[in-house]
Amino acid sequence: MWIDGKCFNIKPFKSPLRIRSNETIHASEVIINKTEAVAMTVDVEIENEIDVTTDENGKLYISFQLPSIYYIKLNKFNADINALSQKTQTVISFPKHGKDGQLIIKGEDKSSIQKALNDIHSVVGAIRDQSAALQFISIPLLSEEIKSNFEKFKNEILSEKNIKGMDESIFQSSLKLHLTVIVFALTDEREKLEAINTLEEYKTTVLCPLLEGTGPLKIHVAGIECMNDNYRNADILYANAKIINETEEVNLQKIVNDISNYFYERGLVKRYQENVKLHMTLINTKYRKVLESPTRRRWNKRESFDATNIMEKYRNIEFGECNLDSIHLSLISSKGEDGFYKPLSVIKI
Repeated sequence: MWIDGKCFNIKPFKSPLRIRSNETIHASEVIINKTEAVAMTVDVEIENEIDVTTDENGKLYISFQLPSIYYIKLNKFNADINALSQKTQTVISFPKHGKDGQLIIKGEDKSSIQKALNDIHSVVGAIRDQSAALQFISIPLLSEEIKSNFEKFKNEILSEKNIKGMDESIFQSSLKLHLTVIVFALTDEREKLEAINTLEEYKTTVLCPLLEGTGPLKIHVAGIECMNDNYRNADILYANAKIINETEEVNLQKIVNDISNYFYERGLVKRYQENVKLHMTLINTKYRKVLESPTRRRWNKRESFDATNIMEKYRNIEFGECNLDSIHLSLISSKGEDGFYKPLSVIKI
């Protein structure tokens, strides 16, 4: 995980307080039951190189800055932090009420500060795992052919009667059609800049050398699938995508896996994905809105739809082709002037 401009290994978080068996805790790659954590008698030792400073009273300390949202959430861990402080014989302080500033760890020796720092990093990792996704990397699929065929597909389905749970609001916008690669919870400008720089680095070191050997690539979008096997109670319908004339060495799955791995190795992605799920979302019931008045809609709770007839009729539908000409780092909840997700960064291919 990247913290204040440096990348650290994060050990699993184990509360030093009494552990209740029905709760879960953070681990660097998985969530484990606290009952399992109790059985772990040996702490995971992570050696992250630190530079300590001496204050005017001769006390050793280390300080680093977190996004202010972390300080707000650290207040919920106050009892744990006090216990960590006692265990490591250190004094741990941080800004209150979400103010900006430094988290400071003071101690008698470097070893104590090191242990406290590892524990604080674990708490920060636990907070990060609880954070909702805010940004994502995507490959836009916005050729006129694909957009036109999507609109035709949408209109044909909406014209059919008696499809349980069907509503226009659950369709993706034709201006937002894309492949999702990875999602983030980047909480301040420093973390966003790290992600922007990593995307540029991926382009320079991985993607450009690949394209030198292949030339421009095109993506073919065709066929639909459901995220679960119960077509009568579906929540997400998506289209498949692949590179035209792809090979074992050059294929869309390998490209998105490489992007995911590149960001994971730099600590910016929370969990490792062996294979990214390749999909262009067509319908998602989390988009559902209900009409309150002729001019106003509101979000509604999730309600599944019946995709049985849709899968029978459109299973092998052709949406078309588009150039693989850009990769976006975008905000999940904001829309740009072109109708696509507002970008933090775009690399042109």
